[in-house]
Amino acid sequence: MPLGSLDRWPEDYERGRPGWPEAVATVPGLPRTANVLELGAGTGKLTRLLVSAFDQVVALEPADAMRRVLEERLRDANAVAGTAEDIPLRDDSVDVVFVAEAFHRFEYEPALLEVARVLRPGGALVLMWNLPAGLTEPSIAEVERFLSERVPEGDLGYDPLDLGSTRYTSGEWRGAFAAAPFEPLRELCLPNLQTVDRDGLASFFASMGWLADLADEERLPIVEQVRSLLTASEYRRPWETHVHWTRLATKAGAP
Repeated sequence: MPLGSLDRWPEDYERGRPGWPEAVATVPGLPRTANVLELGAGTGKLTRLLVSAFDQVVALEPADAMRRVLEERLRDANAVAGTAEDIPLRDDSVDVVFVAEAFHRFEYEPALLEVARVLRPGGALVLMWNLPAGLTEPSIAEVERFLSERVPEGDLGYDPLDLGSTRYTSGEWRGAFAAAPFEPLRELCLPNLQTVDRDGLASFFASMGWLADLADEERLPIVEQVRSLLTASEYRRPWETHVHWTRLATKAGAP
């Protein structure tokens, strides 16, 4: 997690980041009785959809602060500490693995081997990311100009004012599937409109890693100025959810 805002960052993430369209939970076409695993569950933005669609969901999240927010908001969620590269579940134990806005942070090859290990034959893997799909209304151009003047120099690896990791948009993550025991990836895009109040939008910008890394004496005045520039009570933000899914072709190591 970012260094500056520490345990406060998950609250900004939860309040400001967009959620997911309900349709993402039905992509694999699995029955309600399916065993579901979510990797990198964060604060539970996708988890809340999964627990409404499936009876058995394990939400795996390595960061204690993120997992605490998930547990506070989803009291009945089965939230577990762990990483995608070392999943604390037995072999052949789940029917589908979901990953929302997180696969680009994994170590691709070991993570895919672990996913293949815990999936049952024919099990599904569903990956998704939210990307901007238009301008925010009312306009937030003044806020973006203010923040763009304060973004540190150099390649951050992500859009400093919006969602869109270059590790995802570059497509480099796809290469890991070449040697993995999965069918070819299929994909679709879904519209995902977010309606957020001014404090929520300020939290979105506060959740950007470069800003959250700053010490309070530098970060808090910037966030407060952002809040003062947001004069509308509500903002509409169009996102597009990119969904990629595949199925296990053969078990890892099988002839």
